[in-house]
Amino acid sequence: MANRGTASQVAGSYISANYGMSVEDAVALGRYDWANSDIASKNFSTKRTGKANLTIELPHFNRTISTEGALRELDRMGMRSAELHELLAFGEKYPDVQREFPIVALGSVWRSRDGGRHVPCLSGGGSGRSLRLRWIVSGWNDVYRFAAVRK
Repeated sequence: MANRGTASQVAGSYISANYGMSVEDAVALGRYDWANSDIASKNFSTKRTGKANLTIELPHFNRTISTEGALRELDRMGMRSAELHELLAFGEKYPDVQREFPIVALGSVWRSRDGGRHVPCLSGGGSGRSLRLRWIVSGWNDVYRFAAVRK
C-alpha cells in the first residue's frame, strides 16, 4: 500500500527504483489519471541498471529559477536531479504529494520531433494525478519542486 502522506511527511523518504523495468510498466504502477503517451521507453532510456534504494528529496528554491540554475543549486547541495525511473517510483509510493505541487525530474530529457526539450513532471489537483512533459524553455516558477538524489 502506498504511503499517502504529505510532502513534509515523505520528503527524504526511500524509494526503490527498478531501472530494468520498462517505462510503460513503471507508469502503469503509478496509476495516474492521465499520462503523456510520449513518456515511453522509446523516448527515455537510462544507463543505470538493476534496482536501487534511494532517498528522493524535493528541494524548493522559493523563486523562479532557470533549469541551469536549478541544476547548479542541486550540485552545490551535493545532489543530482532524479531521472524518470526514480520519479516514477516516487509517484507510485507517494501518490498524493504531487497534489500539493508539481515535481520535475530534470535528469531525464526528451527532445521531440520539433526540437523542443521536455522533462517529466508529476502534477495534480482537482483533475487528478498527471504525468506530464514540461518544456524546458524558460524559468521554473516558485511552485515547482525538483526531485533530487544525493550524489
